Amino acid sequence: MKLERERYAVVRKVGEALRGRRMVEAGDLVLVAVSGGADSLVLLDAMVALAEWLRISLHVVHVDHGVRPSSGEDASFVRGVAAHYGLPCRVERLETASEREGQSPEEWLRNERYRVFQALLEETGARRLATGHTADDRVETFLLRLIAGAGAGGLASIPAVRGPYIRPLIGVWRAEVEEYARLLPFAPRLDESNLDLSIPRNRVRHELLPLLEKYYNPSVRRTLLAEAELLSGMAEALRGRAAAAAAEVVSSGEGEWRMDVEKARDLDVATLREVIAGMLRGLGREPEFRLVEDIRRKLLEGGGNPSLDLGGGLKARRRYGQVVMGQAGSEREAPRVEIPGEGVHALGDSGVTLRLELRERGGEDPRKAVRGEHIAWLDADLLRFPLLVRGVLPGDRFHPLGSPGRRKLQDFLVDLKIPRERRHEVLLLESAGEIAWVIGLRVDERFKVRSDTGRVAVLEASGLPMFRVGRRT
Repeated sequence: MKLERERYAVVRKVGEALRGRRMVEAGDLVLVAVSGGADSLVLLDAMVALAEWLRISLHVVHVDHGVRPSSGEDASFVRGVAAHYGLPCRVERLETASEREGQSPEEWLRNERYRVFQALLEETGARRLATGHTADDRVETFLLRLIAGAGAGGLASIPAVRGPYIRPLIGVWRAEVEEYARLLPFAPRLDESNLDLSIPRNRVRHELLPLLEKYYNPSVRRTLLAEAELLSGMAEALRGRAAAAAAEVVSSGEGEWRMDVEKARDLDVATLREVIAGMLRGLGREPEFRLVEDIRRKLLEGGGNPSLDLGGGLKARRRYGQVVMGQAGSEREAPRVEIPGEGVHALGDSGVTLRLELRERGGEDPRKAVRGEHIAWLDADLLRFPLLVRGVLPGDRFHPLGSPGRRKLQDFLVDLKIPRERRHEVLLLESAGEIAWVIGLRVDERFKVRSDTGRVAVLEASGLPMFRVGRRT
């Protein structure tokens, strides 16, 4: 098939990107996101021209955002375009959200589009989804992130490949796209929001870049594109190093990400920043440089148990040698209180008090002497003072009274149907590093009173949350 010069130049660049950057493999099903604008129409036409050569199949997808009155017409137009090429077309309409959790309309639309894209990838089994981002888009994103403050990963701007998403036009300039679009058998749809200068990207496109070209560097777009590409390679190498480090210092589960403070302090600053950024991404939070630095300086280098509000209902705090990121909830930090001996002890600001009495054992049967889960009898001669009352930590295990062996404390709490958001209220009594009593829930088998026990430790907890009373598995 002979192509016009303008089409050939773009198709060649797209082919080089698809092959050279290993965007696709023979046999792939590729979803092509088509909005109806020039970029996406050129992308689709070029992909169709290359599909047989690459031995790939294509499906068109369109997200009808419903924001503009003409969005329904856009969807009909894209269906017609897909029919022109003989391709299947899937149109998904967004429901207008009443709650956007502080996101700008542009940010919300982008997140919703990618939510739909991900669902379609899973439904169709496609390995790739192509979007129409151009070299100009990458330059504009570079400037936006530079102004907002981003690390090397952020300044790498729009990557050519990220997970299942590919950008075959990433080396094609918008001027080339517009020349190509004039040769298409249908005129691109116009999105009037692209002219709205209240949107930061449009101000960069229509005001800042022309200013830089006129007064500073006529080739500023190519210069910035080269910088983004250079930083992309550096960021990729850093991500690899950070992934290896994260395997050693980071764990996750139950909606939380946790970092070992002591191990993390041995990392170089660049790697540590990327590890923190990865944790934030895992929570769906954009890892802005200032936020990453606040976490590094205040939570890793500072003293005490500080915390930071991450926004969107998320919180980062230091807790028992770990930096923990997750839902803020209404939790208070669990106490960490030493119990030196007999007496009444207040357990931090939890509102719980613990009364401890040591005495010689009489002929009492502990099973009859103990009334309610708020009282426990332990073998005093097996305890090592000072005892420690603390909160739950990842990896905690104990041997519940009456059970055949040790088990994860987390599994025990799940069996009791204690909600995850309330498990920070659970308190543990520890002796020489071993859990002796999950306070108000269960004694550890190893510390129970036996027939040969000489002295008993009688413990009574007051002010326990209601979920802890009378629950057994």
